[in-house]
Amino acid sequence: MHQLNAQNYIDAVSTRAGQTRQPDHATIELTYGCNLRCVHCYNPTHRALPEELTTAEVCAILTQMAELGVLTVSLSGGEPSLRPDIETILRHARRTGLLVSLLSNATRMTPAFASLLDEVGVSHLFISIYGATPAVYERMTGIPGSFTHFLQGLDCLSRRAFAVTLRMPVTTVNRPEVDACQQLVESRGFKFQYSLDIHPRTDGDHAPLAYRLDPDQKTELDARKLGVPLSDRDPDTCTPEEPFISCACGRSRFAVTPYGEMNLCVAFPTPKYDLRKGTVREGWATLKQTVDQARPTARYECAACDVHRYCRQGRSDAWLETGDMSACLPHFKEWAQLEHRSHVLLNPGRTR
Repeated sequence: MHQLNAQNYIDAVSTRAGQTRQPDHATIELTYGCNLRCVHCYNPTHRALPEELTTAEVCAILTQMAELGVLTVSLSGGEPSLRPDIETILRHARRTGLLVSLLSNATRMTPAFASLLDEVGVSHLFISIYGATPAVYERMTGIPGSFTHFLQGLDCLSRRAFAVTLRMPVTTVNRPEVDACQQLVESRGFKFQYSLDIHPRTDGDHAPLAYRLDPDQKTELDARKLGVPLSDRDPDTCTPEEPFISCACGRSRFAVTPYGEMNLCVAFPTPKYDLRKGTVREGWATLKQTVDQARPTARYECAACDVHRYCRQGRSDAWLETGDMSACLPHFKEWAQLEHRSHVLLNPGRTR
């Protein structure tokens, strides 16, 4: 008899959810307020505004998610620990039966808060790591002293019941410290991941893109750290096959902003269904309709592209950068071409 692995079970549920168009995962951005000012961040404000969801509204949305069949929820920000009602929200989410993960920068982590996460039964804590030295970390965050607070936060997380993963958004600023960040993380017994995704801000500001790696830098890093061609990895992007939006957005996942807007995902802030005027179930129907009715425009090139299987551009990337989810972005096209060459070099016997 096979032993059931929790992550395998969640993955199986997620696959089934995508097939049946039932949501299994949601992200709630609890606040845009943040104690850091990261240069690459998509957050348009960094301030908690009065129109953010109240405690009662957040809890009602969590209840509706569970009733709709959502299995896991990610609580993010901004920095979610800035909400004074975070304990109430965490406890309510767990009471509804949701599996909870929390996204944080850890600079405000204390032994008491870490113990709360243990007691409540948070499944996973995801922490952003921006550098391995004060100079680089604080050039990323814009806040003097934040690196010391970050390390102090990590010190609170040893021997906890929940999993801890540190994710590094790799930029032109911290690229030289990828290996040092991995060593820092793994020396403490935590899991390390890195991300090459840098998006425009959700209000249309392209400033974060100035910190995005060039395609050749991305390809070199992937080849060195992963050693596996993209086509042999699990892509998290939309593909040229039908339907037009074929990722998990609006198929098994969705996101909610601090203002109660229900969207395809955090990086795909549309259609902005207002949960203050309707329910999560009604919003999900609207999201599915948004996905089903999406059609390519004249700018669509994916179906005829010879490197599409190596491409990591999603519809959200095109939408955020151009306002047209069909657009082919030169950055991603060049990246895909370089990934294709790397694929041939790493697997010379495979089809080119």
